[in-house]
Amino acid sequence: MSAAASSPKTGATFLWVLGAFTSFAVLLAIFLNLAKPAEVDPRAPERLANKDEIAKVQNELIAKLGLNDAAKKGQVFDKTLELLKTRKAAPSTQVVPGSPTQLKQAAAAAPAPAAAPAAPAAPATK
Repeated sequence: MSAAASSPKTGATFLWVLGAFTSFAVLLAIFLNLAKPAEVDPRAPERLANKDEIAKVQNELIAKLGLNDAAKKGQVFDKTLELLKTRKAAPSTQVVPGSPTQLKQAAAAAPAPAAAPAAPAAPATK
């Protein structure tokens, strides 16, 4: 067989076959998702009740702090911003697990635990 006898559409045939497989996969995924019933979480009512309780408590705290009013909220935030501007930047004391700092701290000798108090003597039995 010579090179002139082979069809120039060989790549096109491959793409058609690939497209056919892909279209069947997409159709299968659609049918499987349509046939699947919706999952029901048995804890949904409890979770909704918890969410409502948390929202209620948060709203009470916001009202107690007076942050419902936009003007008071702005004053509180401005006061906080001014307070933060007066503080100096300091290095963080938090250590990332696995970092060189944490490894150095872990390698450092831990202080010896304090001696436990002596147990009281047992009473004599007859």
